[in-house]
Amino acid sequence: MPWAEVIEELESKLVGTLKGTFTPMDGVPFFRVMYPPREEREALRQFRLLSERVKQQGWQVECISLTYVFREALASLFGCKVEELSERMKKEERTRNRKELKSSLVEHLPTEMTRIITESIESRGLFRKGVVFLIRTGAIYPFMRPSHLLAQLEGKVKCAIVIAYPGTSVGAFLDSEAAGLYGGYYRGEIIQWR
Repeated sequence: MPWAEVIEELESKLVGTLKGTFTPMDGVPFFRVMYPPREEREALRQFRLLSERVKQQGWQVECISLTYVFREALASLFGCKVEELSERMKKEERTRNRKELKSSLVEHLPTEMTRIITESIESRGLFRKGVVFLIRTGAIYPFMRPSHLLAQLEGKVKCAIVIAYPGTSVGAFLDSEAAGLYGGYYRGEIIQWR
């Protein structure tokens, strides 16, 4: 069963990092877990089970949905409440060129999402001995790739980050083409789907 192997590798490296017995690639405690997009439901279940096991070992763990972060960031950028976002987006689409709107979001969303994530991590008191699972990563596509988000987070967070990656090739996210060797952020550990 592929999930058993993937989660076993992740858990070993993650707990080893927290205990100081394992040093992740490049010394960056980021773990990108790759899986086929069709496995999203099982990925969420596996990450929740793993987060509970890590908590039981005494580590502080939080799961943050990038769907939630994405909505909060959009509301902040459009100056409205999350509840008003749907109507505001419809209004923006009627008054602005769709390409211009997407371009603006691509430019500003990474910074805003990073701010929301770092504030959430800080407010929960997660430091070096904590773990954040970033789930529902598909919500940020096509405005941002996970590599861009991780690049923004490096140096701003001290805890370990596990990011769900619904793709089976490095750089290929969901149904997009691979970004190429120089098109993304690949520091930290990559847990490959088997």
